[in-house]
Amino acid sequence: MRYLKILCIALTFIFSIQYVTTVFADDDFEEHYEYGDEHSDKEDHEDERYEDIGKLIGWSSLLAIGAAGLIFPIRRIMKSVITTFPQSKQLYISITKFLGKYHILIGIAALMLSICHGVLMYLNEGELESEGIIGLAAVILMIIAAIMGAVLFKNKKVKSLRTTHTILVTFGVVIALFHIFIS
Repeated sequence: MRYLKILCIALTFIFSIQYVTTVFADDDFEEHYEYGDEHSDKEDHEDERYEDIGKLIGWSSLLAIGAAGLIFPIRRIMKSVITTFPQSKQLYISITKFLGKYHILIGIAALMLSICHGVLMYLNEGELESEGIIGLAAVILMIIAAIMGAVLFKNKKVKSLRTTHTILVTFGVVIALFHIFIS
């Protein structure tokens, strides 16, 4: 629970950075005309705010996906780390237990953040462009992986479900990274 509180504090900090405005001395270069575009400037600024919030949610979803996916490499290297660094055995085991306990919740949060990111960016753009279609494909793969994960939660002994879940998430992450690079 302590680690979950730390994670929530970190995410709150990341979201609060969105509302901090940096002011520079040379921001005064724009001229405002008497019959000018004050109204459209305000609308453009609001559109940029939604786009910025959408991007922030997208990066937060990437962090959540990374946190949910950490369980795989940590479990793979557990024996070698414990034998190499026996003094850190208790810390490593507690991290593994935390990730194992909250893997499903972090995965659900990552999926919800990804969906919110896609909806906000679609509402901001008004159309589904090529990077949006690629992001949608990544989210669909992650939804299928989440369904497989739910079935895996009920049937933990079926190794093929675990393999399918891992492969689907890996393909989803690769497509999501491609989505990030072309955006």
